[in-house]
Amino acid sequence: MNEMWNNLPAEVFSEILSRFPLKTLLQCTSVCKSWYSLITSPILIATHLNRPISSYQSRLLIVRQLRELSIKFNWTEHYSLHLDNDTHDEFAKLDFPFVSENGCFNIVGICKGLVCLSDDHGTNIDLILWNPSLKKSVSVPNPSFVCEWHGHFGFGIDPVTIDYKIVRLAYLDKYRPPVVELVELSTGSWRNIDAGDFGYIILPGAQQAFLNGVVHWTGYNPNKSGGTLHILIVSFDLRNELLGVVQVPPCVQEDRDHWFMRVTVFGERLAFLHSDGDRSWGLWVMKEYGVESSWTKQFTIEGSRRPTYFRENGDILFEVRDVYSGGWDLVSYDRKSKLIKNLDKFGTICSFNVDTYKESLVLVKGLNEVLGRKENSGGAVTCEETSILPKEENEVKRKRKIKSTSVGGITRICKVQRCNMPHTVEYLLLGSNV
Repeated sequence: MNEMWNNLPAEVFSEILSRFPLKTLLQCTSVCKSWYSLITSPILIATHLNRPISSYQSRLLIVRQLRELSIKFNWTEHYSLHLDNDTHDEFAKLDFPFVSENGCFNIVGICKGLVCLSDDHGTNIDLILWNPSLKKSVSVPNPSFVCEWHGHFGFGIDPVTIDYKIVRLAYLDKYRPPVVELVELSTGSWRNIDAGDFGYIILPGAQQAFLNGVVHWTGYNPNKSGGTLHILIVSFDLRNELLGVVQVPPCVQEDRDHWFMRVTVFGERLAFLHSDGDRSWGLWVMKEYGVESSWTKQFTIEGSRRPTYFRENGDILFEVRDVYSGGWDLVSYDRKSKLIKNLDKFGTICSFNVDTYKESLVLVKGLNEVLGRKENSGGAVTCEETSILPKEENEVKRKRKIKSTSVGGITRICKVQRCNMPHTVEYLLLGSNV
């Protein structure tokens, strides 16, 4: 048997291993040194990461719930994996080893096996990339640009280099373009991106939606006059490192109740969830990305339940108020049968986060320390240990030219440009009234 494996060409053996589930792969690392080296190699990690879920594998959901402690504004965070099936069976409980200084972490995004967490306090930011399946994590250094209000983070993966990226947009006021910085998992160093004359603002507390290499947030145009906000979607393309704008459905562009809307993903398409104001929610889907006229109202959700996640089979996960305990429950709603199933998850208001999850080998060599370059002190995780692809395949040529283009309903504003930004600036509170 051993001789048979040894005689296989390396690329064939790697292809076979990449089809194994994560638990089996981890067990295989103990067979011998050569197997360990192959399984933890960047090529196999990337191949395993991009392989579609097989028919015999179940889609997984990661669920975060908050439970309030007796101390006000303090919560315990609980994470678990569940099968994305009719029974929603628990697949695994996850150990959450981090402690927030603000009561709980903000989930920036979940992508390809990694969870990006942020904890803002004062002028300091705790940014963590966490692989809960491997119980591995790295801390991301603070951005170079320091201000008291940390702005908005976005997280996802470059679909070409297969490199994870975090972008931050920090607004000094509503009349100036944001300060934009970006860090890659393969380098661990923040670099500046010139925002050009980008004049659109992300709404406070807006959650991201990641689709096809692009991060999206609900935003508005501060230059519009009147008592309403001109709602739109701010986007950032992680591949081309471009800021852009996607127009929302015309009927929801002018809105006073902007707290009850968010950009999301439905059926691998960009979607927009909007409260109709009469105890119902409307879900709009963009049939052709970037084409404003392709927005189509998918359905209306009756009742005051808060939609949390749209499952692949069409069911919707809601937060609902428990009239007996005063807490909130996570339930699944079947739109065809109109039946509601309680998933035995309880927490506080807005305490549930649900997203698709895929187990991965990313950070398999991580040291649960600080992400950084090899020359950094303190035992930092090196670039070589965290890179997904080999160095020669992970180089991306940076263009310095600022470019503005318009395609359909998307206006792409700027190209990446390296520039030197001051490390400290006077902070001005961003007003939300326009």
